[in-house]
Amino acid sequence: TENDVLLNLGAASEKALPKRMSILVWNLHKGSNQTFSKDFMELASEKDVIVGQEMLLTTEMKVVFSSLPQDFFATATSFFLGKSLARTGVVTAATVAPKEIKFVRTETLEPVVNSPKVTLITTYPIKNSPNKLTVVNIHGINFVDNKSFNKEINRIYEAIKNIPSPIVFTGDFNSWNGEREKLLEEMAIKLKMREANFFPDNRMKFKGHPLDHFFYTDDIRIIEAKVEGFYQGSDHKPLELVVEYEPVAKLVKNH
Repeated sequence: TENDVLLNLGAASEKALPKRMSILVWNLHKGSNQTFSKDFMELASEKDVIVGQEMLLTTEMKVVFSSLPQDFFATATSFFLGKSLARTGVVTAATVAPKEIKFVRTETLEPVVNSPKVTLITTYPIKNSPNKLTVVNIHGINFVDNKSFNKEINRIYEAIKNIPSPIVFTGDFNSWNGEREKLLEEMAIKLKMREANFFPDNRMKFKGHPLDHFFYTDDIRIIEAKVEGFYQGSDHKPLELVVEYEPVAKLVKNH
């Protein structure tokens, strides 16, 4: 049921996101790396939006989250892990409470663990704007054939294709081969989205293919996008962005 999937933590400190916002995207590797807490605190404390994958809601991770009292954490569970039945899945946190929270769980199960992956869709008000920012947080299905991957990307596409911009679609896509990357490029074209380039770009790669991506609609401007290599808090390196929402001006016709 929906209650099994969605769980909210914390409380928002702001009513709306600023037009210029800082965003962190990071696969948290279940918080298992030694420097995770320190790195997360350093990376997340100044961010307006935090988009995390491989959340594992152990007591330790809840403590780390609660050290950001300004943030509202929306989490979506793909499955419950171990004896403690800790929730594992994705988390999107922001200084603002979402107006809407939806999720798409994969119909395809990953082999061995026989568990689904989940994508979380949250929508936030923006200061002095009638429009809202939708954040699509994906942890892509892994260890399955390209056909299953394509099916699941298409299910997410169907869920978000009619959502008005601005939208960011980001996370760990598990895009570890050329065909998967091509599917993402085609999806971005259909959604009229671009992909951020990072400088420096130390994103985690598998056989030369980056796994983490940041797609955005054309009413969002990238001010800064970087992936520093020195963080050891996860096997993935954190994506840090500063973006600005700029509504695309409607062309005025001269009569």
